[in-house]
Amino acid sequence: MNMSSPSCPMSASSSQKALKEGSDFVVFQRTKGGEDAVRKYGSELATSKAACLDDLLAASASADVKVLLLGEVHDDAVTHKLQLEVLQSCADICKQSGRRLVLSLEMFETDVQPVLDEYVLRRAIREADLLQDARPWGNYRSDYRPLVEFCKEHGVRVVAANAPRRYISHVSRKGCTSLRQLLSHAPSLEQQLPPLPLPPASEAYLQKFMDEIASEMPAAPSQQANANSGDGGCPYIGFSAQQVRQARPEMMEAQMLWDHSMALSIASSLRKEPGENQDPLIVHVCGAFHCAHGLGIPEALPMYVDGLKAASEGKDCDMDVLPWLPMDAITGPSSDQSSPTPVRVGPKECPPGVLSVVCWPGAVAETAQAAQDGYPMPSLGFMGDWVVVTNETFESE
Repeated sequence: MNMSSPSCPMSASSSQKALKEGSDFVVFQRTKGGEDAVRKYGSELATSKAACLDDLLAASASADVKVLLLGEVHDDAVTHKLQLEVLQSCADICKQSGRRLVLSLEMFETDVQPVLDEYVLRRAIREADLLQDARPWGNYRSDYRPLVEFCKEHGVRVVAANAPRRYISHVSRKGCTSLRQLLSHAPSLEQQLPPLPLPPASEAYLQKFMDEIASEMPAAPSQQANANSGDGGCPYIGFSAQQVRQARPEMMEAQMLWDHSMALSIASSLRKEPGENQDPLIVHVCGAFHCAHGLGIPEALPMYVDGLKAASEGKDCDMDVLPWLPMDAITGPSSDQSSPTPVRVGPKECPPGVLSVVCWPGAVAETAQAAQDGYPMPSLGFMGDWVVVTNETFESE
């Protein structure tokens, strides 16, 4: 099924791409389901409608959007191709409007920012030096290099947004208090991290961490973080499924440090430069866990951006809904009906000015058919403002 419609054609540039909308990917936009969705699923954030890539591109570069979160599965080839198209579209529109564009990446750590600037903005060092000194992920060449090279060509700053993994590893073993003591001897490094100690995790975040991260972890900790192993994996710093399910405070602090570090990096990038009269547009690429369901980075951002905090406090957000539903397992309300006070945890809306786009591998044809048949697609509605279902069997050239 071709999800494009006469009123929503593919752009000329995207029609020349290897990807084909409707077979390699399909696009959905969240719509609120009203009372019926609340009654059936516990939240208005439970329906989505079929859309197209041009709709997504237009929404991404809207003047109302300050932060565009692109959530991915790290080895999804379709998503990486789409990310480049989104970045190109944002660059075109920002150039027309005189707005500054910034690319923020989970895949680089804050302490290598000078190296990225020397390569991307100053063009002073070789790519070989970048690869040696910036510690990119193992799948950098195939998946993230096109984004960085585009930014280098067009003078777009690339921000190293993630906390150094040695500190996340340290926190997972000894906690934030120990890291705070360690960094007291290096004030310049301490400024690259969010203020410690971190606030406690929300109930929704805690439940999601235990449900989703544990399912992806090995039975026992790996001997080495896999960020540089070449498999494109996210550096879990040796977490094991058993440790995740135990939700030790140190483990939660380590995971929160990831999200809060990226939120702080995004917030810092949002500051206007002298002479600017428009907010920059920050495009942030990260693992889907860090932004899906309105949890993680979207929860943390208002702590570091005053404008977002004020807007969030004045907005009637669906911030505490029942139930928390694991991805692609929508079965209706799952709370214990015998309990007089069921725990109310669930997906949240992003703060104003923040747009989440979550790409997730799946069965494209079946998902498109379900949408055509009128199924409300609640799992997609919960996942993000926009969701792109990508061909899970796609093989990049």
